[in-house]
Amino acid sequence: MGLFDYLEEKRNQAVRRRRIKEISKIGTGIALGALGGILFAPQEGKKTREDIANKSKEAANQAINAANDARDTLEFKAYQAGEQAKKTYADLRERAAQKKYEFSEDVEVAKAKARAIGEVVRAGAEDIKYDVKNTTDEVKETAKDVKKDLKEGAEDLKKEAKKSADYVKESVEETKDKVEKEARK
Repeated sequence: MGLFDYLEEKRNQAVRRRRIKEISKIGTGIALGALGGILFAPQEGKKTREDIANKSKEAANQAINAANDARDTLEFKAYQAGEQAKKTYADLRERAAQKKYEFSEDVEVAKAKARAIGEVVRAGAEDIKYDVKNTTDEVKETAKDVKKDLKEGAEDLKKEAKKSADYVKESVEETKDKVEKEARK
C-alpha cells in the first residue's frame, strides 16, 4: 500500500466516522422532535401528521447540508495534505539531485587525478627505467586514495539519502497526523 493509498484510506475512515456521528445526531433530533410534536400537539391528527412530515423534511435537508459541508471541508483538508506531500517529495527529489551532482563532481575530480597521474607517468617514461618501483608505489597509493575518496563519497551519499528518506517519512507522518486530527474535528 502506497503512501497516498494509506492517506486516502485514513481520510475515508474519518469521513465515515464523521458521517455516522452526524447521522446519529440528526436521527436523535428528528425522533425527539417528532415525539415532542406528537405529545404536545393540540391539533387534529391530519394537521399533526403534516407538521411532522414538514419538520422531517426540514431536518433531512439540514442533515444533507451538514453532510455536504463536512464533505467539502474534508476534501479541502485532504487536498492540502496532498499538496504538502507533493512539496515534500519535490524537496526530497531536489536534495537527491544535489547529492547526485556532488557525487558526479567527486568522480570527475578522481578522473582528473587519474589523468594527471597518467600524464606524469608518460612524461617521465625515460626515468621509469630507474624509478619503476617508486612510480608504481605512487600509482598504487593514488589509486587507493581515489578508491577511498569514491568510497567516502558513496557513503556520504548513502547517509544523505537516508536522511532525506527519514525527512520524507517524518513529513508523511506529520501530514498523516494532521489529516487524522482534521478528520477527528
